[in-house]
Amino acid sequence: MKRRDVEIVQKDGRFLVLLAREPLPLSLGQIARAGEYKMSSLCDRIGVSERHLRRVFEEGIGIAPKDWLRQERMVAARSLLRQGSPIKEVAIDLGFTTSKMFSRDFQLFYGLKPTEFQRKEQANIFNAVM
Repeated sequence: MKRRDVEIVQKDGRFLVLLAREPLPLSLGQIARAGEYKMSSLCDRIGVSERHLRRVFEEGIGIAPKDWLRQERMVAARSLLRQGSPIKEVAIDLGFTTSKMFSRDFQLFYGLKPTEFQRKEQANIFNAVM
């Protein structure tokens, strides 16, 4: 894959991709969602190799792209679970092959199971209303 002039920057709490041949910056979050949080999809859309993307990420924001993708995926999962989406649906929407894999990753990331998270969120909403 041919290297392109690429820069990753953070602006107003969002991560943007600046490409030399694109007039406007691209939202890294939107690219990640569209590619189901897969490294290969991110590389394809930006037009760089995984190795070059790692370099650009670490220079731009100081984190590995796989770590950033995982964080983005878990933030999206938390948001969907807060909305009351079923766990299986969240797993499918975020590109997990099984809901079991999703539950395991969610628990490793947040320290509690998705069902526990939803119960706590529902309890918080209930307590806020009362």
